[in-house]
Amino acid sequence: MKKEALLTTAVVALLLLNFGTLEFLFFRRPPHPPGVEQPGRRIVQQLQLDAAQQQQFEKLKSAHHEQMLTADRAYRDALGQYFALLKNDTVDTARRDSLQTVLTRIQQERASVTFQHFADLKALCTPEQRTRFDALLPDLMQVILPPRRDNRPPGPN
Repeated sequence: MKKEALLTTAVVALLLLNFGTLEFLFFRRPPHPPGVEQPGRRIVQQLQLDAAQQQQFEKLKSAHHEQMLTADRAYRDALGQYFALLKNDTVDTARRDSLQTVLTRIQQERASVTFQHFADLKALCTPEQRTRFDALLPDLMQVILPPRRDNRPPGPN
């Protein structure tokens, strides 16, 4: 009887620990580390957008975010279908080529949507802010395409 009680207590404790961990991960995400600014906040500060411009920028940001989420879902679905082709003994090359075209089109769409987002942001700017925008472009590129961390182990070249 004592072993059953100990086992039951251990199972309950582990379940509580698991639920606590999941709750922390999903509902209490830690804030961004200090020194890491969110791109939107940096844009507003560096361009010195006024209240009306900030409101328009928030609308642009929301629309861009939704478009990127849609593109991400489509890319993930197409990539899943692409690699699912490996389940068959023979790969349907026409289907493979078609999915490669879809994946390429989605990446092109993502680039186009992001370009248009920044073009729309630039259109919000005054002439003075446009010079700041031009200076901000290298920072924006770091957000869009962060530098690659090369974590390969040392070895022969």
